[in-house]
Amino acid sequence: MTIMSEWLDTMEDYGFDDVGRSMLVRLLDDAHKELCLREPWPFLERQETITQAAEDDTVSTTATLGKVLALVNTTDKYVLEPLRTDGQLKDFVADLDNVGAPTHYYFVGDTLYLWPKPEATKTLKIRFLTEPATLTSDSADSAILWPARHDSIVLYAALSKAYYINDDPQGAAFQQVMEARLQIARTDLWMKQYDRPDRAIVLDDDEFIF
Repeated sequence: MTIMSEWLDTMEDYGFDDVGRSMLVRLLDDAHKELCLREPWPFLERQETITQAAEDDTVSTTATLGKVLALVNTTDKYVLEPLRTDGQLKDFVADLDNVGAPTHYYFVGDTLYLWPKPEATKTLKIRFLTEPATLTSDSADSAILWPARHDSIVLYAALSKAYYINDDPQGAAFQQVMEARLQIARTDLWMKQYDRPDRAIVLDDDEFIF
């Protein structure tokens, strides 16, 4: 049995067996997306190596590209710097069609572009946050980005939505349960290493460490 089918069965056990499964799926999908997009969770992080063709300035990833964390040109050993899309257009108006070793990247909508266009095949390495796809009643566990050990949070969030739709005051109660459980998950998900604690480095006005 998949996590999705377990969620649906549990929602029906809570008294929503008279609600169409398509509606329950939509509520679970909404809850899953909202939770995944609430914070830049570590479980959303992905890393890919990309072979970028010559004169191709659009970057594609296997997983859905949400937010870029880091992008480097490993062929020429450049750390690519981000540009605002309006800045790229205005500041490089005379060089928009330049071809060379990519040094910058920018977005137009959800499409990631390089500047300048690569003059030859390049190897890029990208670290980014992926985004959840739309869940269906047949979704496999691999489609659910939220960690399985905290999957009850998605269920509580969906139940809260279902109760609110029916103007049932239990919606607020399930929302509180979900938020309390989320605090436990947040501590677990954000702290991955205990080997070395985070340290604050104080700088003076000249940015010298003292």
